[in-house]
Amino acid sequence: MDARKSLWMMLLLGAACLPAEAAEPAAGSDRMAWFRHDKFGMFVHWGPYALLGGEWKGHRTPSGDEAEWIMQRFNIPVAEYREMAHGLNPVKFDAGQFAKLAKAAGMKYLVVTAKHHDGFAMYHSKVSRYNIVDWTPFKRDIVKELSEACRKEGIRFCVYYSHREDWDDANGYGNHWDYDPAKKDFEKYLREKSLPQMRELLTSYGPLGLIWFDRGIDTTAQAQRFIDLVHELQPQCLINGRVGNYAHELLGDYQNMNDNGMPTGGLDEYWETPQTLNGTWGYNRYDQEWKTPANVIQRMVEIVSKGGNYLLNIGPMADGTIPAPSAAVLERVGEWMRKNGESIYGTAACPVGQFAWGRCTVKGERVYLHAFQRPGDGVLRVSGLRNEVKSAWLLQAPGQKLEVSRQDGVAGVKLPAQGWDEGSTVVVLEVAGKPEAVLDPVTQGSDSPFHLDMVNGQTAGGAMKRFNRDGKFHIGRWSKPEDQASWDLLVSQPGRYRARIRYAARQEWAGRKFVIELGGQRLEKAVAATGDWYEYKSFDLGLVTLPKKGALRVAIHPAEAGKDNLMYFDSLTLEPETVGGRLGRLD
Repeated sequence: MDARKSLWMMLLLGAACLPAEAAEPAAGSDRMAWFRHDKFGMFVHWGPYALLGGEWKGHRTPSGDEAEWIMQRFNIPVAEYREMAHGLNPVKFDAGQFAKLAKAAGMKYLVVTAKHHDGFAMYHSKVSRYNIVDWTPFKRDIVKELSEACRKEGIRFCVYYSHREDWDDANGYGNHWDYDPAKKDFEKYLREKSLPQMRELLTSYGPLGLIWFDRGIDTTAQAQRFIDLVHELQPQCLINGRVGNYAHELLGDYQNMNDNGMPTGGLDEYWETPQTLNGTWGYNRYDQEWKTPANVIQRMVEIVSKGGNYLLNIGPMADGTIPAPSAAVLERVGEWMRKNGESIYGTAACPVGQFAWGRCTVKGERVYLHAFQRPGDGVLRVSGLRNEVKSAWLLQAPGQKLEVSRQDGVAGVKLPAQGWDEGSTVVVLEVAGKPEAVLDPVTQGSDSPFHLDMVNGQTAGGAMKRFNRDGKFHIGRWSKPEDQASWDLLVSQPGRYRARIRYAARQEWAGRKFVIELGGQRLEKAVAATGDWYEYKSFDLGLVTLPKKGALRVAIHPAEAGKDNLMYFDSLTLEPETVGGRLGRLD
């Protein structure tokens, strides 16, 4: 901004003391169920950097820059930073205040930085004396107090741990101003500090909802050691997607978007977006650009409408105080959540996308329309919904049915004159059956190509639309013929088209056969290696024929079952083959 057996029995006994809403799922149950349901969590970035508040010897971190990175930004010597850290004494810290604020805001889980990149532990570590108990006059275990307060309030407790980055340790990653990179023994750091501290966190603070790793790690084997430790000691604990190298295959239970980022939607695997209330994660006294309650509500709705979780950060001050603007915003968000939480908790991504007036979420046979702004004529128009709308009402006025009309396949809901809510006004549609979208076919302009990618495609079987922290979107995880991606086309210009495919493939995937089916034609090709994990290349597949005007389906799938992935598919392009400036005629 990661440890099974006898110890696990002890942890399960501890879980018996949890409130029902935060109880640990039974072994063998869906480990992701609580995460998919809860949607909204609190991130807490806190450490000695809060003492500096974004300034070192008269130099401020750039506007919007992360204050918790100040040691690295200004190459502060370890000895000087350590001396500064002696002064951390958060006498105003009240763990109950943090847990109660999270609960009041409608948040269901809390993630605190047990150790950030500066190497300082906010808990009583026996591995390193460089911690809040042994190094400061405070002499109290922040992580322990927060874990107990969260359980009291029914908030699922989680920890952040920077497993690779450590600017304090001579062998950790990131400090090249005090330590010679050529002399670093990273394996020693993992063996003597990082992994032992992870074991402490997994065995000393009861059941953890998840471990939030950061900055990735160099090799898959290194990441796997942390994963194995978590699975050994807390099998139900989730692991976020930043545990492994960002440019390699996802190793965690769910994916993280870039900081403050958000995907276009349509991902098939679960994800979370971490965002800040202002421009920084750690406390910065000079950053007072706070998001408004309406802004937070709309960002949360946007994320949930696309299938993700929202992890919203606060940066406490050095004395333990939660900045007043942070608390004020979260309290207002909580007022909205108490009235409208039904439209967030336990919902799924909206199949019909987004609208000019807002977004939507779905649950069961209900569609929740989140209107961020009121249309001029007071009508919310919902296009692309296949289902019949049986009735509609404001979530806050279920007894007052709203007028619903339908014209040219578009449902219109007439809003009442009163009842507008800050941030998002929620209208409930009761529909016939599970909400489904009317999928528009991919169309073409004059002599223009068809561009088929994950955004306008459909997946089936094990094929998944995915994102990687390296910034790549693709379709992957397909290994057998029933795993496929497909597109419905509306052809306006029959003729010959040149097919080109773009993908990334590891050497061990080379030679896997894939099939492209379109218009009664079947192309079978072999995957070629492109280089490393996300090195994409384009390949010419030759000419194909789109035989007639009208609907046509294109599908891609493995030719046969195999143990390896097929490819990281980026796109398929069908480009008109022109002769003398005209589209090639059919024979």
